[in-house]
Amino acid sequence: MGNVIEIRDLHVKAKTDSGRVVEIIKGVDLSVADGEIVALIGESGSGKTTIALTLLGYTRPGCAIAGGKVVVAGRDTVTMSEAEKRALRGTEVAYVPQSAAAAFNPSKTIMDQVVEVAKIHHLMPMPEARRKAVDLFEALALPEPETIGRRYPHQVSGGQLQRLSAAMALIGDPKVMVFDEPTTALDVTTQIEVLRAFKSVMRERGMAGSTSPTISPSSPRSPIGSSF
Repeated sequence: MGNVIEIRDLHVKAKTDSGRVVEIIKGVDLSVADGEIVALIGESGSGKTTIALTLLGYTRPGCAIAGGKVVVAGRDTVTMSEAEKRALRGTEVAYVPQSAAAAFNPSKTIMDQVVEVAKIHHLMPMPEARRKAVDLFEALALPEPETIGRRYPHQVSGGQLQRLSAAMALIGDPKVMVFDEPTTALDVTTQIEVLRAFKSVMRERGMAGSTSPTISPSSPRSPIGSSF
C-alpha cells in the first residue's frame, strides 16, 4: 500500500499585526496511506487547519510555506504553479469546511454549486454531473434527493447543508478529502446523523475518512480531518 500524502519537514511562517514574522508550523512530518483515515488533534490555534490547507497548496492571508514538502498523489503542492494548484483542487484533493453556510453562495441553487467542480474541470457533461449529484444526495441520506438541489442554501437545515458541502467535495472523485471539524457548529444529535452519513458514503465508495481537520486519502480515495 502506497502513501497518498507525504509531508516532510513542513514549516509555515506568519506575519503578526506588528510586522514580526513567527514560525507557526515547525518541521511537521506526516504520512497517510491509501485508504487510511488520519485525525489531527490539538488545542485551538495549534495549527491543525494550517497543516491541512497545505494539502491544497493554500495558506491563510499573512501566512506562507517556508520550507518542506507536501506531496499529494505524487505531486508537491509547495512547488506547483498557481494553475497547477487550481487543477489539483476538487479533483485530487477536496475540502469540507467547518461552516457549510460560508461555503455556499446564497444567490445560486444548491445543484448549480454542487456540480461546479465538474463544470470548471470539464470532468463530465452537465446532465451526468447532475445525476451523480442526486446519487450523492441519496448516499448522504438527504431528504428528497431528486429535488433538494433546486433549493437555495437558506432553504435547508444546517445538518443538511453540511452533508451538501460533502457532496460538493465528492463530485470530482478526489483522492484526498479534508474535513475541517465539519460538525462543530451542529447540535449533538445532528452531529451523529451527519457523521453516520459521511461514513456510509465513504464505505460505499471505498474511501477512508477523518476530521480537526481530518485528512484522508482514498482507496484509491481517502479523507483527512480534524475531528470526526
